[in-house]
Amino acid sequence: MKSQLMAQSPLFNWQTLRELTPWTLLYEQPIHGKILEVELIGGPKIEVFRAEDGVFYFCHGLTFGGKAAPGGAVSPFSGNDVRTILRCSYAAVVPDAAAREGDILVWSGLDNDAPHSAILTGPTVEQGKSYLSYSSKILTKNGRLPEEEMTLERLIGDEFSYGDSFRLFRKN
Repeated sequence: MKSQLMAQSPLFNWQTLRELTPWTLLYEQPIHGKILEVELIGGPKIEVFRAEDGVFYFCHGLTFGGKAAPGGAVSPFSGNDVRTILRCSYAAVVPDAAAREGDILVWSGLDNDAPHSAILTGPTVEQGKSYLSYSSKILTKNGRLPEEEMTLERLIGDEFSYGDSFRLFRKN
């Protein structure tokens, strides 16, 4: 499944990738890197983060394919950049019962931010329901932790605390 997810058509025009400014992510152990700008295949430009080591990426790098960037992994920032990607390359999946492998989940936060995203790898909908079951499987990357497949219940629960305010999207 992972190889199928990574084989999706790219969202980024990597030839347009250009450096803007140094930047530090303020984790418990700060991650130094740069903000870069890249054009989406659909036209608009967004900002992404690249760690100095070229290896670190966070959830949006996994979900939107930034870990495959030439020269090292990149991650779109939350908020406006994620909304731009969604607007240009994805459509909302309604109802959740129509979900399928490869769809993405994007959590909503304060001020219309997108604090987390993940890839649906095993959708489960209980008979007679129109929403994803908490037993559904997702591929996620949480901060510095490695990619991991886990249940939706674990991701929204106390361990990670993203909550259940998410929407499903499918690549156009």
